[in-house]
Amino acid sequence: MAQIPLPSLPSLPPSRSLRAARTPALVAALGGLWILEGRALSRGAGHPVYSGGHHAHLHAHLVLWLTGLLVAACLLPWAPLAGRAAAAVAVSWSATGCLLMAGQPIPAWGITESAALLVLLGAVAWRTPVRPAVPLGIALAAGILAAPVRDADALSTTVVAYALVVAGVTALGLCLRHRDVERARAVAAAREAERLELAGELHDFVAHHVAAMTLLAKATGSLADDERVAASLRDIQEAGDEAMTTARRLLKVLQQDQAHRAPLPGLDRTAELVAAFREVHPAARVTLSVDPRFDEGLAPELGASVHRIVGEGLANVAKHSPDASAVGVSLRRSGERLFVSVRDDGGPARTPCAPRAPEDSGGLGLVGVGERADAIGGSLTAGPAPEGGWELLAVLPARL
Repeated sequence: MAQIPLPSLPSLPPSRSLRAARTPALVAALGGLWILEGRALSRGAGHPVYSGGHHAHLHAHLVLWLTGLLVAACLLPWAPLAGRAAAAVAVSWSATGCLLMAGQPIPAWGITESAALLVLLGAVAWRTPVRPAVPLGIALAAGILAAPVRDADALSTTVVAYALVVAGVTALGLCLRHRDVERARAVAAAREAERLELAGELHDFVAHHVAAMTLLAKATGSLADDERVAASLRDIQEAGDEAMTTARRLLKVLQQDQAHRAPLPGLDRTAELVAAFREVHPAARVTLSVDPRFDEGLAPELGASVHRIVGEGLANVAKHSPDASAVGVSLRRSGERLFVSVRDDGGPARTPCAPRAPEDSGGLGLVGVGERADAIGGSLTAGPAPEGGWELLAVLPARL
């Protein structure tokens, strides 16, 4: 049997790699703005609103230009976000104090500086812990609002416009923070639900083996001639009964708020999932390929996990690629590894992107099966397949 190729994962989690990809573009944009602002400042050095000498004019413009560069540099990941935000505040307020002490109105307010401070304000409201975020956010907002105040002739409407922009950026950062918190809670709930399900499955599987063990001990003890052997077998039987009682008690506590669990599905019911999907989607060509050696020595726990992963993969296809013309479910074995693949040929609803981990995929169902795969020593990824389309791929150990 041919081995299913594993998609290569990015070195960083997708959310971090996405931010890392955006940072150079943001810095490049601010760098271009800084260059344009420098040209504008050099042309306006002889602006008639100044009352001082030419050198004083150049000094004021140079302060604005260097401040924009230093504040924009705080967007680079050379330190934690809180430290970079504090450095940007110190630079901005130092420049404001220097310009206000000069006693001259500055028609150029530092566009690069204000833009970089706005980005930092949004990032602080989004990702910084609440306790340091409050003072840093206030200081950043004040630094932005101080830009038009440097010009004694600035209109009050300009200050109001700056305040509205600051409020909008802050609100955006807080909305992103709320979204991430809700997402983290949902992911945690999905993982907890899957762990409860795994606890129930553990009870069911262990119950089978422990019950068989106690029955064998009881039967063998009744036939044993040696009283010491019979006593040991009775101890084994009592220990097994106690273990079963404890397991049932703990499971009842864990699942006291859970609905009644259905009988555990196994590998033999995976074909039923595929057949049901085929009936619901008659326009798609749905295939099931099973390696004849796939279930050799397969533990019941693995069979239930395979069934769960295939079910979630088909549900993912129905949700995100309802117009797919071909869907393939493949169960293959290579040495001591099992490959469970659910692949579709894509559709208008699919958006190409890099392979990603379950918690970053947007679906809580994938978080659950990812938790299950991790619990048994496997892995699960979802993303574009090398041959095109979309693939949910789980790699599981053949033996536990």
